[in-house]
Amino acid sequence: MTAFASQKWHCGLLLAAALLSGCATSRSVVAPQIDAVANPAQGIAVRIEKIDDARRFEVDPPEPSIPSLMDNQIADDALRSRAIARKRNTFGKALGDVLLPEGQSVAKLTESAITRTFRAAGYRVLGVDDPDYAQAIPVSGRVEKLWAWFRPGFWALALEANYEVTLSTTIAALQRNPKLTGQVRNTMQIATEDDWSAIVTKALDDFSARLQDRLLDR
Repeated sequence: MTAFASQKWHCGLLLAAALLSGCATSRSVVAPQIDAVANPAQGIAVRIEKIDDARRFEVDPPEPSIPSLMDNQIADDALRSRAIARKRNTFGKALGDVLLPEGQSVAKLTESAITRTFRAAGYRVLGVDDPDYAQAIPVSGRVEKLWAWFRPGFWALALEANYEVTLSTTIAALQRNPKLTGQVRNTMQIATEDDWSAIVTKALDDFSARLQDRLLDR
């Protein structure tokens, strides 16, 4: 086998694997992991009031980083709230959706990341049944971006994810700079459902790290 033929054979395998991995033409359900952090016994008390999912979806967007849904179902609120990615083939053609499990949503996932981060920074995050809930500092958020996408490559492919979250609160460190943005990337040979989960988890970890840095800069 010549070097050129070997190269063609290798690329063909990558193409077939990328198309078949994770049932690319159908919907996948994945569950990114948010590690729990225990509530501190003492510390400034906050309450997470509301997290809005304000992401903008488009039908057949020009860039894979813009959220979309298969069969142009962007008017379906329930699907939009769970959508975190859109699979594509190695030519960039949009295929199946990647969704969070039933009962989960981008807003809830972001709230879990925010709760974990405040606790890790020494804040007490209170629920409605806690006695000091009404006196706790309110925190609300607006998710402008939280999306993952496929980036084809010659020898390897990449999954990328971005986020943009604006927090509203009277905490001084966040009033000075309330918006948190970032983008992460993983490279691989084949994109599996675990890889989609991993890239969104990585984006949320990056968000948490940036948020904790601001909370500790008091």
